[in-house]
Amino acid sequence: MIVKQIYTQCLAQASYYIESDGESVVIDPIRDIDSYVSLLDINNSKLKFILETHFHADFISGHLELNKKYGVPIIFGHNAEPAYNFFRKKDGEIIEVGKVKIKIIHTPGHTLESVCYLLIDENGNDYALFTGDTLFIGDVGIPDVAQRYQNTTKEELASILYESLEKLMLLVIM
Repeated sequence: MIVKQIYTQCLAQASYYIESDGESVVIDPIRDIDSYVSLLDINNSKLKFILETHFHADFISGHLELNKKYGVPIIFGHNAEPAYNFFRKKDGEIIEVGKVKIKIIHTPGHTLESVCYLLIDENGNDYALFTGDTLFIGDVGIPDVAQRYQNTTKEELASILYESLEKLMLLVIM
């Protein structure tokens, strides 16, 4: 299993490449997809899914370019409604990538469609959690982003985010 972070300093944005047994996923891809194309070529890996944790208001994602180049599904949480083809996954659903699994955890609050992705290793252990803007090191995502587009108050979103964070606190990551 390979887990590689692709970090864009100027945007303070992290995306991830995960590969297992010749299959890969990209989580929250940045606009310039060259680093993913290189990793796929170097590892002789087949891109299986493009995973988005939420709609990003602070940068342009490369999900459409990856989808166009490789013809693989773009996955969002079940509250997402983009204006392009995608696959909606519900809380608790699992996708398989090579010998690893990725569990979708619905974590609304930052946005209503926010999800986290729990990587489960080849031995069935919870290995890593990819949180998008739901959770940071020492902070949480602001709960008023969705308010701009939804009929929801920031107080309601803060309450929803609190419940999502409680759900994440139950996880035991190796």
